[in-house]
Amino acid sequence: MRSASFRARWSRSWPATSKTCSWCSGRRPEQGPAAEGWIPGFVLGHTSAIVPDCPEGSINRKSSSWHTSLRIRKKSEKKDKEAKKETKLENGYRKSRDGLANKVSVKLLNPNYIYDVPPEFLVPLSDVTCDNGESVTLRCKVCGRPRASVTWKGPNQSNLTNNGHFSIAYSDTGEATLRILGVASEDDGVYTCVATKRARQPVSTDGIRVSWKDNFESHYTEVVELGRGRFSVVKRCDQRGTKRTVAVKHVNKKLMRRDRVTQELNLLQRLQHPHIVSLIDTYETPSSYALVLEMADQGRLLDYIISWGNLTEEKVACYLRDVLEALQYLHNCRIVHLDVKPENLLVVHSSSGQPTVKLTDFGDAVQLNSAHYSHPLLGSPEFASPELVLGEPVSLTSDLWSLGVVTYVLLSGASPFLDESAEETCLNICRLDFSFPRDYFQGVSQAARDFICLLLRT
Repeated sequence: MRSASFRARWSRSWPATSKTCSWCSGRRPEQGPAAEGWIPGFVLGHTSAIVPDCPEGSINRKSSSWHTSLRIRKKSEKKDKEAKKETKLENGYRKSRDGLANKVSVKLLNPNYIYDVPPEFLVPLSDVTCDNGESVTLRCKVCGRPRASVTWKGPNQSNLTNNGHFSIAYSDTGEATLRILGVASEDDGVYTCVATKRARQPVSTDGIRVSWKDNFESHYTEVVELGRGRFSVVKRCDQRGTKRTVAVKHVNKKLMRRDRVTQELNLLQRLQHPHIVSLIDTYETPSSYALVLEMADQGRLLDYIISWGNLTEEKVACYLRDVLEALQYLHNCRIVHLDVKPENLLVVHSSSGQPTVKLTDFGDAVQLNSAHYSHPLLGSPEFASPELVLGEPVSLTSDLWSLGVVTYVLLSGASPFLDESAEETCLNICRLDFSFPRDYFQGVSQAARDFICLLLRT
């Protein structure tokens, strides 16, 4: 907790201290430039009907890691840029930096990119004087993450409230003001502004109890590792006896507290939707919390797209429709996912053989209540909404922004805001700095572009 105070005498002056949108596939040219990056150009059927030769350093059909693919693309473009030594679009979408007057670090936009920051007074209170009967404004500026709570105390150290004599305001930019109307002799003294760190709002659990079992190895056999996250590793496992295949998310006990894992489970236990990966069981091992989940037999969406090839705009619309239905279900429950990205979109084949997209990983999801909730930004900000980057309160529309970035990636194979550093990426996000380069969006309908703009301006 931080406080700032001032002294003033009455004879002198006073101190200033979810909307859903769909599109129909329009006519597309038979061929166009390949957009390589997140998705190889030869896969994007709506932009190119020709399978180009893959030069050295670019991704190929057998690439199984879109992270690696993206890094290769950026490195290749950087070398090409240095060789030509001329201004060109970065990653096919970035505007020239020549027009920027200066570089702004993300630390200026967000003093605490990952960790919480205690309240601090950027502009402190100071002593001033006024005449009897005048009205004065006391002013200071506070920063911190999450946004601090501010209270004012009078000369007798009692809390002040809005009434006919005092008017208190606290802006989104952190400016705290106390206006005193008609100063009298009894108003003389020291006034104090107190900034207190605001506690993050907990997830509503609705009284659901999590039951942890301790005999995981006697029920399941580990087969292969499927992927790793910030705090967990996901493995494919077979259930002993039935041979049922499941995905088990092992959350490292050293990296995440039990109550944080319980938050995710409280949500998963209440969710039942065909486009959300379902929770089957929970176990506790000596080193991890094990979440037994439904197995997505076709893996991640981008891997599925690359393996099958010939991605059309119509197919993209079908995939996104599944995700929108999942988000509509969550948002009707006042639950925001806060981590919508290609890595968390999985594919299963239905009984008819048609692909179905399912949303997974609810480690960052929360149920919003009437209070403001600010979520810490962890990992890459590439798909994060501006409010997440700036440490401001999130809303249900935060997921729609992320889906807009996912849509851009699926239609073009490139990422709209990703830059060479996390700071530059965050700056692009906050500036809404993106475009639709012809080389990457030739053949993409105007309706699809409008859909992206709608999501990124929600």
